Amino acid sequence: MPVSLARPLVAAQSTRGNGASDWHPGALVAESDPELLRLIVEALTRDGFIVSEARNAEELIEIAYCTRREDNSPPALVVSDVHLPGRDGLSALDELRQTLAGAVILVISAFPDDAVLAEAARVGAVGVLGKPFELDELRTTALNLVRR
Repeated sequence: MPVSLARPLVAAQSTRGNGASDWHPGALVAESDPELLRLIVEALTRDGFIVSEARNAEELIEIAYCTRREDNSPPALVVSDVHLPGRDGLSALDELRQTLAGAVILVISAFPDDAVLAEAARVGAVGVLGKPFELDELRTTALNLVRR
């Protein structure tokens, strides 16, 4: 999978006078492939997200309940693979619909067929990325949607 982590996509990120960024939304990433999880987490972190990781659907659910921000808002971004160990990511997202209300949800799938697209839309996902995907595509999509 071609991946580039060389430059963060931070053109719209504002900074304070001391150079510190004031834009740090929460993100939750659920992916069972450790290498892909690492790459996504590193990229989103470089783009200003504070990222929590889940390796399966049960972790996704547990972390989603625990990572609500101080103002009781959900993470700004949730990225979940469809096929996670144990339970699939879409059923976990369905369970979390109210908890994640307001979050931008992106689903990634090696097999984004019509059934996956329909179920992803039903659970509130705004997009589905087919694997393999360009990491910059995920980054750009995430930043554009979260900053709306």
